[in-house]
Amino acid sequence: MSTDAPAPNPNYPPPPPQQPPFPPQGPGQQAPMPQGPAPKKKPNVVVRILTAIVGIAVAALVVYGINYFTSDAAQTKAGDCASLTGTTTKPDFKTVACGAAEANYTVAKVLGGTSESCGGKYYDEYTETARRGPDSKLCLIPIMAEGNCYELEGSSMGYPKVDCSKSGAYKLTKKAEGVEDEAACTEGAPLTFPEPKLTLCFTPAENA
Repeated sequence: MSTDAPAPNPNYPPPPPQQPPFPPQGPGQQAPMPQGPAPKKKPNVVVRILTAIVGIAVAALVVYGINYFTSDAAQTKAGDCASLTGTTTKPDFKTVACGAAEANYTVAKVLGGTSESCGGKYYDEYTETARRGPDSKLCLIPIMAEGNCYELEGSSMGYPKVDCSKSGAYKLTKKAEGVEDEAACTEGAPLTFPEPKLTLCFTPAENA
C-alpha cells in the first residue's frame, strides 16, 4: 500500500490560510475597546446664565414699557398742553386738550435728560424720575389770557386765576406772542420765554 499524499487536484483552489482571532498588534498599539453608549452631556452653565440674563432683560424692558405708557410726562411732546396741580413739593402732571378748562401750561420743550437746563429763567420745570422707567424733564409756559388777574406767588403749582380785587393779584396787561423782549413791557414786570418766543407783561392789580 502506498503512503504518498494524493496529488492536488488542479480543479480546486487551495484552502485560504487561517485568520488570527484579533488583528496583529504593532509596537505601542492597543486593541480597540468595545463601543458603549455615549456619555450624557452636562447642561452648559454658560448657556443657563445667558438664558437667565436674557430673561431679566426682557422683564426689565416690559417694566420700562409699562412705566413709559402709563406716564403722561414720558409721552408728552413740545406743543402739548398740560394740567399741573398739587404743590411744588408734590406736583401732579397730566396732559390735556389745549382747549380744556383745566389746561394751565403749554409744554415748550422736552429735554433729553434731567440734568439739562431749559435755558430760560422764567420757565417752570417739571421733572419726573422712575426707578424702572424713563426720566422726564419738561419746560413749561403758563397759559394765561390778557386782561385776567393771577396769583403769581405761592406753593401751589400753576398760577390760579383770581379776582383782581384780591390782595397780591397781578394783572396780565399785555401778551406778545412771537416776541422775546422785556422792552415790550413799557409798564409792569415782564416774563419772557425764548422757545416759543413769548412776552408776558404784568402789573399789580391795584395799580392796573
